[in-house]
Amino acid sequence: MIMKSLIIVHRYVGVVLGVIMTLWCVSGFVMMYQGFPETSQQERLAGLPPLELSGVLATLPMEGDESANGLRIEMLNGAPVVRLGRESAFDLRTGAAVNPLDESGARGVAATFAAGNGIDGEIAKIELIKDDQWVVSGARQQPLYRAEFADKDNTLVYVNGTSGEVVQDANAGERFIAWLGAIPHWLYPALLRTNQPLWFGTVVWLSAIGCFLVVTGMVIGFIRLRGRSGKWWPYRNRPMWMWHHVFGTFAGILVLTWTFSGLLTMQPWGLFESEPSLEREEIASSMTWAEAQPVIRAASEDTDAANIVSLRGAPFMGKAYLIAQMRDGTRVRIGANGRSPLTQAEVEAGLRARGGAVSAGKFDVLTREDDYYYGHKREMEFPVYRLVIDDADQTHVYFNGTTGDARIVDATSKRYRWLESGLHSLDFSFLRARPLWDIVTLVLLAFVTIACATGAWMSFTRIGQDYTRVREFFRRK
Repeated sequence: MIMKSLIIVHRYVGVVLGVIMTLWCVSGFVMMYQGFPETSQQERLAGLPPLELSGVLATLPMEGDESANGLRIEMLNGAPVVRLGRESAFDLRTGAAVNPLDESGARGVAATFAAGNGIDGEIAKIELIKDDQWVVSGARQQPLYRAEFADKDNTLVYVNGTSGEVVQDANAGERFIAWLGAIPHWLYPALLRTNQPLWFGTVVWLSAIGCFLVVTGMVIGFIRLRGRSGKWWPYRNRPMWMWHHVFGTFAGILVLTWTFSGLLTMQPWGLFESEPSLEREEIASSMTWAEAQPVIRAASEDTDAANIVSLRGAPFMGKAYLIAQMRDGTRVRIGANGRSPLTQAEVEAGLRARGGAVSAGKFDVLTREDDYYYGHKREMEFPVYRLVIDDADQTHVYFNGTTGDARIVDATSKRYRWLESGLHSLDFSFLRARPLWDIVTLVLLAFVTIACATGAWMSFTRIGQDYTRVREFFRRK
């Protein structure tokens, strides 16, 4: 009786979940190579004109002791502006606050971005929107403009009217592939995604029920591994059942691993979250507006200032620095006295000065990836300075060798690394080399797809038979 009930539950849950899990598997093939459309940092910088820093630093409405940690300086429709977060921006020449863009201003930003990224064609239409399929956080980007280009790729460019930044671009090819990959894989249709609580709950509960479906299927599969006849393969005359029985039983652990790890990447119910042993303030530095001003002047006097497209604040170990992003993609660290490349001695001296657990940590220089500083399908920068702190989390801190930017990997980050990049993306050091990762992932994903697709087909077929029996029963009545 228990076995029969388990089979019925598995069958009927599989009607809906089988289709969804099959979609997750099939879209996973696409996700291996392209995700949801996004504007990369390289594209964003390519869409910026060179900074014009002569005559900057007018009187701005910021006190000298006001924090300038998050400042960014870029051109906006012909004027150099300093941004302090996303809410405020000021013209560096006049000191005036930059008002939210109107349609004409947004058109200018979109056209400059298009020219820098080789998007041919004029803007056919620009409009103010609240949200759409391709802007994940449209509600937080208001006012938001969407520019449609009359180019061969039918490119869309989205401009945040408050900050004047391009926040998204997507051409027809990227949008088409997203419907085959990221959208079904992440359950990302706009109707669902724009309601974040509903989207989150849907993904979490479907994943949890999917895990239940896989576990019940594996239990049934192992119990029925040898049928009443004593044969190991009880479905020889029913090919579809045979395929599902074999692949579901033996590949089920892989289906469960991918489904469960996908669930945990959502971090539901606060699972696997913990208080960090190291607070960011113990590593981070700050700078004031008064400290930033001489560094901005030094950047304006740099020998290659004409090729700077962006400046951003990067205080390090109590001193003020800016990172200059050059037109060719290189980055240069600039201090009050000009260019100031980061050195190992500077990092070590700064950590010693911090004292406590930070100064006592194990320090070394990485020239290749480790378990927590790695680039799954992307190149990583080396050298990088690594600090391993002897605390409860064995916290790892990685300092970029060019900018000094710190990335902290605590206990929560480590769990996420192994669940998301590890179990879900199969990003392990022994599999990272291409094309080994591609071959292994494609084969395993094919096994999982067969298990899910045959299960979905069987559920629909069997329920159709059940419906016919019930209809015949009532007809005889």
